[in-house]
Amino acid sequence: MSIEVQPFGNLSTGEAASLFTLTNKNGLSAKITNYGGILVALSVPDRDGKFADIVLGKDSLDDYASGHPYFGAITGRVAGRISGAQFTLEGKTYPLAANNGPNCLHGGLKGYDQLVWAAETINDHGVNKLRLSITDPDGSNGFPGTVECTVTYALLDDNTLEIAYTASTDKTTPLNLTNHSYFNLKGSGEGDILGHEVQIFADSVASIDANSTLLGRREPVVDGFNDYRDPVVLGSRDLNGNNADIHFFLENARTKLPQVAAIVHEPTSGRTVEVFTTEPGVQFYAGLFLSADAPEIGKDGVIHGAMTGFCLETQDYADSVNCPEMGGAILRPDEPFSSTTLYRFSAK
Repeated sequence: MSIEVQPFGNLSTGEAASLFTLTNKNGLSAKITNYGGILVALSVPDRDGKFADIVLGKDSLDDYASGHPYFGAITGRVAGRISGAQFTLEGKTYPLAANNGPNCLHGGLKGYDQLVWAAETINDHGVNKLRLSITDPDGSNGFPGTVECTVTYALLDDNTLEIAYTASTDKTTPLNLTNHSYFNLKGSGEGDILGHEVQIFADSVASIDANSTLLGRREPVVDGFNDYRDPVVLGSRDLNGNNADIHFFLENARTKLPQVAAIVHEPTSGRTVEVFTTEPGVQFYAGLFLSADAPEIGKDGVIHGAMTGFCLETQDYADSVNCPEMGGAILRPDEPFSSTTLYRFSAK
């Protein structure tokens, strides 16, 4: 696998960002910027060998810095919603920014998606990989503890995009990391995703209220509504927050080696993505609110309407710090964190 680097521009702070292009022996390519660890583009072939970029994104660094719905970004320190925008840990209460109704979403006002990560190319057992790293200081966005975090991207020769995470801390703190890519297997800008066939290997979901606040409960999936254990054509269902913006608990919980979490197939192109992860859950989001407040302009000026991309965000239960019986999204000084997620592509 080769990795090439080029300038991607400068932020208003003067910080420079780079764009890295990872290419495997089959011609697949992934473009990643160290601003937010964003997966900017991912080019994979259809059944006829025709390549297309299948992730939603922006044209430039300025476009990303101006705000976006977490297109392709690493989200943290806590991906997902912390209910009530506060938590109590080891006897101390920590208030957070309520940036999503009453909740703190994706780490607060300046999460990992807005940071410039240090970048280096490493060779891991003969495979070139892009390793990004940050030091997130104690008190950042209201969270305790200084966190050292790395995210490593690789585009393997079996057409797998590998994302590996590590983290350590000097104080106990909530931690829940994921990549927030929006996929459209027909190609970015090629319309809605309602013809995609989705399969998620989960037998229960997290309960939420009308504000998508996590309620600290899990419920069994319901046949014909949010049960995706057998493949479901998205357009065959009435999609809402309880079946298309919801946390699924995977049947095998956290594992040492990546387990299959989901499979999505798009019949017109033949493209399929299989998602494997060591995480115990996955947030499925069908892009219900794209362009909800204003037109969401993507690459090449395309306007992304509702349900033009889907996310499969591998993660733990976001509100574990308030509901420890629901998950383990807590990082402790004596328990370093590591996790791996694989997106494997094929066409038939």
